[in-house]
Amino acid sequence: MVLIGCHSFTALGPLPAVENNLTSLRDALANPNVWGVPEDKIEVLAQPSNDYDILSTVQRAANSARDTLVVYYAGHGLTDPLTGELYLALTDSRKEDVLVQRALRFEYLRRLFLSSGANKKVLLVDCCYSGRALLGAMGGHDATDAIDNAIVEGTCVITATSETALARAVPGEKFTAFTGVLLDTLSKGLPGAGALLDMETLYGRIRSELKAQSLPLPEMRNRNMAGRICIARNRAPAPALPSSPLERLGRPEPRPPSVDGLRLETSQVRIYSAIRDAVIGSGFLVAADVVCTCAHVVAEALGVPETTETVTGAPLELDFPLLSGRPRVRASVVSWRRGGKDVALLRLDTAVVGSQPAPLVGGTDVWGNTVRVLGFPYHFEAAGGVWVSGALRARTAEDWLQVETSSQAPIIGAGFSGSPAWDEAQGGVVGMIVAAHRHERTVYLVPAADLVDERTLPRWRCPFPGLAAFTEDEAEFFYSREADTDRVHTAVRRQPVTLVVGPSGCGKSSLVRAGVLPRLRADAMSVSELRPKPGVRATDVLARWLIGLLEPELDEIERLAKAEQLARQIETGGQAAAELRGVALALPEGSRQVLFIDQFEEYVDAAPDASRDLFKLLADLSDQDGAAVLRVVATARPDSLDLLVTPSTSHFVGNTVQFLGPLTDDDLKRAITAPVAAVPGLRFEPGLPERIAADAGDEPGRTPLVQFVLAGLWERRTPSMLTHAAYDSLDGVPGALVIHADDVLATLTRSDQECARRLFVQLTRPGDGDTFRPRSVRVSELVPEVMIMAKELSYARLVVLSRAQGGAGQEDVVELAHEALTRLWPRLTRWLVESRDFRLWQETLRADLNRWNAQHRDPDRLLRGADLAEASRRMALDPRDISADERGYILLSQHSRRRVRLKQAAIGALTVLTVLAAALGAVSWIS
Repeated sequence: MVLIGCHSFTALGPLPAVENNLTSLRDALANPNVWGVPEDKIEVLAQPSNDYDILSTVQRAANSARDTLVVYYAGHGLTDPLTGELYLALTDSRKEDVLVQRALRFEYLRRLFLSSGANKKVLLVDCCYSGRALLGAMGGHDATDAIDNAIVEGTCVITATSETALARAVPGEKFTAFTGVLLDTLSKGLPGAGALLDMETLYGRIRSELKAQSLPLPEMRNRNMAGRICIARNRAPAPALPSSPLERLGRPEPRPPSVDGLRLETSQVRIYSAIRDAVIGSGFLVAADVVCTCAHVVAEALGVPETTETVTGAPLELDFPLLSGRPRVRASVVSWRRGGKDVALLRLDTAVVGSQPAPLVGGTDVWGNTVRVLGFPYHFEAAGGVWVSGALRARTAEDWLQVETSSQAPIIGAGFSGSPAWDEAQGGVVGMIVAAHRHERTVYLVPAADLVDERTLPRWRCPFPGLAAFTEDEAEFFYSREADTDRVHTAVRRQPVTLVVGPSGCGKSSLVRAGVLPRLRADAMSVSELRPKPGVRATDVLARWLIGLLEPELDEIERLAKAEQLARQIETGGQAAAELRGVALALPEGSRQVLFIDQFEEYVDAAPDASRDLFKLLADLSDQDGAAVLRVVATARPDSLDLLVTPSTSHFVGNTVQFLGPLTDDDLKRAITAPVAAVPGLRFEPGLPERIAADAGDEPGRTPLVQFVLAGLWERRTPSMLTHAAYDSLDGVPGALVIHADDVLATLTRSDQECARRLFVQLTRPGDGDTFRPRSVRVSELVPEVMIMAKELSYARLVVLSRAQGGAGQEDVVELAHEALTRLWPRLTRWLVESRDFRLWQETLRADLNRWNAQHRDPDRLLRGADLAEASRRMALDPRDISADERGYILLSQHSRRRVRLKQAAIGALTVLTVLAAALGAVSWIS
């Protein structure tokens, strides 16, 4: 192993990062946890002044290497002014008008590779124009024809840039851009990439990271599977997936699509002739039991003309050549030349163990990406096929993708039709080989987006509920609440009543419906739901439910009659708890019932007294005998606790209440990605989950908003991907929320819209310039009609009701669901601008009020003068949005001012009388 680098030059600019490259790369490769290369096998040439030192060192390493030879260079790259040939700069190198002096000609380095007997050879070149290392000598040859001249057998070459691009050493960064990502990957590993890191995996990681940073992109060429050379252990082996809802119910969780190319090898098939036992072409899995291939391959295999209009149902044989035992299976045609495309879909008679569908990828920014293909030409069939690499070039007028293959590779022809082309950068199948020029390097792909037929593939349900809660039927898509599900499930099993409490939009209903209830059913417990209606007494609500359990055979009229009788018995008996326990114990022996009350706050808001009575009746079921039969689980907002907790129920609230907070950032990201990973062949476009999570921010109502956007993305998905373009069409999380906000407002009456306006105005405060910032509003600050509107809009996910600091003793607050509403919602912007003067005055008033309270209501802190006059004017003009505390402060200031005036008037009058009295006394004395 030879590491070469120059960081200081006599005639060229310095590259201080290169010095760090050498020392850190040496340490990484010598680290037993990375590769563990003995230090005496690593030669470091720092600041070489002549090419002899380098060539002699590399030749010595090439002669002694038997397994793997690695050569690395970092520094300046120079090009010959006349030939364009690549030179590697040394300490005293310089470039003149007609030649390069005192530099290492890359061609000499390439020749030493040819002389090495090592089985595996890796060359890493981190310098400007390093892509020229992939073009050979170029001495008068066309660059395209010369591709791979520099690539010797069993050798993988990765360059930091293309042949025309400058490499980057970002000022202030410790390493150069290319080597920095390489070192980061070696030190941290790559989750999901297996136990070892091969060159193709490293290249894919480096390219994607540099692309994300808009830095020059590397290039790679390899021969004879050299891309699978492993030079490091993966320090981040794929972790076991967290326990999922499916696993808890005894069903395996679907594995997410792999990014390391294994899906290609577990999905590829060979199509056999029905006439003779010979391989006709290839295909690959696009679903668990659906194979995609070319229609002309099927026609040849069946011995029918390619122009045949339909061959649906025709039988074929195929096998999986890269799976253990090469399992062979029969299939039938289920889709033929849909839309005139040379595409056929086959349905397997039975799914094959160990096989997996290949993920389909696409996009416009793919030109230049490396693709690899496995084909089965006649003379390679006994060897199990042959791999060929190429580069995506452009889209043709026929809407095919054009690929140029290596001049050193076998010609793609018969035996390759139907083969999937694996895009190394994207980690999926970008298209299927459909045609090639005879004896030429150009081949054509049908794009992945044109391959699948949704009428044939499984119709996957949307895994995202939007603004609604997850249901029991959607438990397989409910992720990221495993710990909370465990906690609430345990509470329900241990105690008769469990109240799940949390802010609106945090996912209480989803947690119980999709997380807890399926597990309770798996525990052989029967679940029924109760939705109390306003106007119905608590005893009637509970009695009707109990009679339905005890005597399910009754018709509706008989059930109502029996329920009324039981309700009167409970109310007049004086022993409601005993009556309820007696009824509960009358349930069939061995039965275990769970009563679920969702959104209990709706009943609390509409009927406070009745809801309090119902909660008391549920509390009475906490008797040990009743607890053995019946469980109750309910969801509610924190503000409901203040009404539900009474002296008769407070004794058990501490154990009953299970608080639920918003999702963490990591859990939110998993809730975004895991449902899509469970759909075979579907994936996010790279970077999209991170973008969605970033746009969601840390807003209190972000979870349902994210689900809302994801549902929109699902509707706009391509056959293989949820895309950035679809996300842009929704205007992201903030834009989708604005559309929803307008839809909600459109359903309100004019008076309710006015009430909503008053609420939203109070949920913001004016900022600098024309900006507005969200503010949390205490419930006590809102007048009753605005508070009612806040509760209604919380169900629509536009505002969030929560407890300021948790716990039953804290005051509840109202907040905007997302800060973006203040910036992007035109209707709200107009409202805020119109109310700006009032809100500026109100914020000043609140500051005065807070100082008055903080200083123990010092009379000197009451309003006076112009401030009092303005406050009096505002209150007289429109008192609706001035809170009770603010109004009281103004009235007290007015009263205090009147008292001062009266006192001043009295003092003035007394002064006048005193003066008059003195004057009269003086007159009397003179006389």
